[in-house]
Amino acid sequence: MYTQTRDASVDAYDFETNAFIGKATFTPTISAENSLLNWVNYSIPPKMLNMVSSNFQPSENYVPITPNETYHQRGIFRMMVKDANINKWIPLEVPITYDWKSRSPEPGNFINSVEFTNIKQEGPMEFMR
Repeated sequence: MYTQTRDASVDAYDFETNAFIGKATFTPTISAENSLLNWVNYSIPPKMLNMVSSNFQPSENYVPITPNETYHQRGIFRMMVKDANINKWIPLEVPITYDWKSRSPEPGNFINSVEFTNIKQEGPMEFMR
C-alpha cells in the first residue's frame, strides 16, 4: 500500500508533433494526492487533479500559454510514492495524455494553480525499484 506522494512532475510533449515542450513540477492539493494514491493503489484513474505551486522549465519548442485556456498534451507523469510495507520512497512514472489549464495569470514560469482533466493512461505504470 502506498500512503504518500512527493516530487510530482510531468514532462510535457505536444500532442500532434510529439515535440518536447518542457518539464513542470508541482505540489498536489490534498484531494489530488488522494486521487493519485487511488490511482496507484486501486487503478482508479483520476478525473481531475488540482496542482499548486507549479514551476515550469520550458524547452525551445515552448509557446507561451493563455491562462484559463485548455491545452491537450501527452506526457510522462512522475512522482515518488511511499510504500508503507517497507517504509521507503519508490519512484513511479506513467505515460499519459491529458488536458490542462492554468488557473492563474502569473507571468513567467511559475503558475500558482494548474488543473489537469481528461487524464488517460497510455502505457504501464512503472515503479523504478
